[in-house]
Amino acid sequence: MAEFNKKEFGEKLKKFRKDKGLSQENLAMAIGKNATTIGRFESGKLIPNAEQIFLLCRELEIGENDLFNTSNKIHHKESSNPFGTNTLYIYYNGYYPTIKKFDKCKFKINIIQKSNYCELEFVDYKTNKVYMTGHIEADNFMAFFKFNNYKPTSPRLECTQININIANGMDKLMRGVLFCTNGKYETSSRKCFISKTDLEFTDEMLESLKITQEEFEKMKKINICYLDIENKEDFEE
Repeated sequence: MAEFNKKEFGEKLKKFRKDKGLSQENLAMAIGKNATTIGRFESGKLIPNAEQIFLLCRELEIGENDLFNTSNKIHHKESSNPFGTNTLYIYYNGYYPTIKKFDKCKFKINIIQKSNYCELEFVDYKTNKVYMTGHIEADNFMAFFKFNNYKPTSPRLECTQININIANGMDKLMRGVLFCTNGKYETSSRKCFISKTDLEFTDEMLESLKITQEEFEKMKKINICYLDIENKEDFEE
């Protein structure tokens, strides 16, 4: 059983109080105590009771879990590359106007570390043409890639987002969802795979990217499509 860390609890309370712009006196008024009591809470010398925690959280506009949750800390990585590589590969089912049908699409995503953020390039696998640029927003559960192609000479604005499940690890195949628009600005979402290694886009992978009957039935009931990207499959030999 994990041991309760009084000092860490107090440090969190102090941080939330300062983030809210409150003095110890201000916060003390919310629970009918004095500033000395808040000081003892923040130093870890005294732990508030259940009623006091409820009043403190209400005043600070936070959840009680924010003060206690230590095992599932979210480590934000907006400014750094969580993948440990400069190139990722994405695989999805897309429409090719030249052959007028949907087929396997494979692109590269270049990750360029800047001083305070990670720049992304959405690149044609065969020609290395950069179609869009963007950035990463990520924690230790999900990575969000946000792209756009805005240039004064662009015929239309294109914005794309890719949500990637990284909770199961990043060394093999990762599942994701790609949101984009076509030339008519029709919005679509589809499953995709992302990998750190250059893999052949197999028929088995393509089959696994199809919407399942369970997903389709759920969508019909609630008019919302939840695509399952929780499971990780390894298609490497």
